[in-house]
Amino acid sequence: MEIKALPLGYIRVNCYLIKTEKAAIVIDPGYKNEKIDEFLLENEDKERLILLTHAHFDHIGALPLLRDKTGVKIAIGEDENELLADASLNLSDRFHAHIPPFSANVLLKDLEEIQVGDIKIKTIFTPGHTKGSVCYLINDILFSGDTLFFESVGRTDFPTSDFNLLASSIKRLYVLPDETVVYSGHGESTTISHEKIFNPYFNSDNL
Repeated sequence: MEIKALPLGYIRVNCYLIKTEKAAIVIDPGYKNEKIDEFLLENEDKERLILLTHAHFDHIGALPLLRDKTGVKIAIGEDENELLADASLNLSDRFHAHIPPFSANVLLKDLEEIQVGDIKIKTIFTPGHTKGSVCYLINDILFSGDTLFFESVGRTDFPTSDFNLLASSIKRLYVLPDETVVYSGHGESTTISHEKIFNPYFNSDNL
């Protein structure tokens, strides 16, 4: 499995391009970038899907134009879909980046496993940064969106955010194997074991 990170936009959101022999997946295409278009079009012979960890503007900005151009379906956690249609809740109006309302094609449930080509994806419901944030587990790699960062966590001062829910979500992620690699929505990668020890917000001592 090949994984390529594309830091996009002035907020430097991490968009991930994942490719195998039978699958092509894009996670959080927050800003228009020709490399995303090319990736999806060059892999038309494979099963393709766009995964969204949550619906903030910096993670969804390339949509729905990207879907219209490539025909690829969009998946999101079932409790987050309404934010795609609300420019106030997804912050696109607040940050002067208005995104026309749209809806995902696939609404994912907590702990639901889906198959895209030869890739199995497990959805983990992790509310807190937004009410319907999810993480995606592929093999021993967690794509955490803005829930968990390297020695940090997502903000909880936005609409639908909840600090107590975030704490519960982090605790839930910490039951994953220590060697699980975490690819976050911003910044560098980390591991579950590192965060359990060094995360100043939530570690094994204060959860």
